[in-house]
Amino acid sequence: FLRYCSPKEDKLPFNKNNANYWMPVDQYIGGIEHAIMHLLYARFFTKALRDLGLSKINEPFTRLLCQGMVLKDGEAMSKSKGNVVDPREITDKYGPDTARLFILFAASPEKELEWSDKGVNGVYRFINRIFGMHEKVDNFKAGDKTLNKMHRTIKSVSENIENFEYNKGVVNLYSYADYLGRLEKIPKEAFENLLLLLAPFTPHLCEELWSKLGNKEFISLEKWPKFDSKKMNEKIEEEEKLIQSTISDIRNVLNLIKIKAKKICLYVIPKEKGLFSQNKNTLEKEIGLEFSIYAVNDKGIYDPQGKAKKAKPGKAAIFIE
Repeated sequence: FLRYCSPKEDKLPFNKNNANYWMPVDQYIGGIEHAIMHLLYARFFTKALRDLGLSKINEPFTRLLCQGMVLKDGEAMSKSKGNVVDPREITDKYGPDTARLFILFAASPEKELEWSDKGVNGVYRFINRIFGMHEKVDNFKAGDKTLNKMHRTIKSVSENIENFEYNKGVVNLYSYADYLGRLEKIPKEAFENLLLLLAPFTPHLCEELWSKLGNKEFISLEKWPKFDSKKMNEKIEEEEKLIQSTISDIRNVLNLIKIKAKKICLYVIPKEKGLFSQNKNTLEKEIGLEFSIYAVNDKGIYDPQGKAKKAKPGKAAIFIE
């Protein structure tokens, strides 16, 4: 690696000034199985050359990331074990973007990755959903809720990539895509930023959709999006979390009772009734049932099982009929 710093040097193994300028390497990424055969020797020779006065470098690498192994049925993939998944089979069936996204999503880089055919299918469905979303894109100004979600996603995904937390970045992109997918129409700016953030993970998909939106240049040549903290609204964020938490609670209850429900009643504290009423359509669309929303102090409240008294700030009481 010292030779790479001065490939045209023809009198010495490496040029001392060039090596001192370029070294140490900012980020080393390699498999843990190379810990002795490369890392130990690399450090030894670096320090030996330093002691000989040929360089001033103490350590060859500033940061180290050891990749985890890919497992199949609990064992490391190996030709001798016959448990190797041929990447060409995946790319032929699903395309290279699916293979890339699944590997980056299934585990953090330093962890072991358990290969899952079911997981690959799930990623493929997500990619197809993103492709279909472009038909809902329209050129209009995004509202405050969408801008809040967009800028928070830009911030979080940028930090995830910088910290090699690719799986967390994909989770944040899933959440953002789910939010946009629930909209009747998607603002062009919001969808374009989704593509810009997703492009390192699924470059082929994003280049295709970028072109379909009327952009002439390649998305890979575009600047990375920047977030605006002034567009990030804590109140909107808390309200969104409350609605999504309620949806999750209702789904859990429905899974437990296993009966065919007809209607859902929500009982909330008075100051939260307006928020839930504004999101009544979202609740009904997500759950697929009719909703009635009551404040706990409403007159003539329909509450046959006395559920209203269980309502708390940030936690609606639920009655399923």
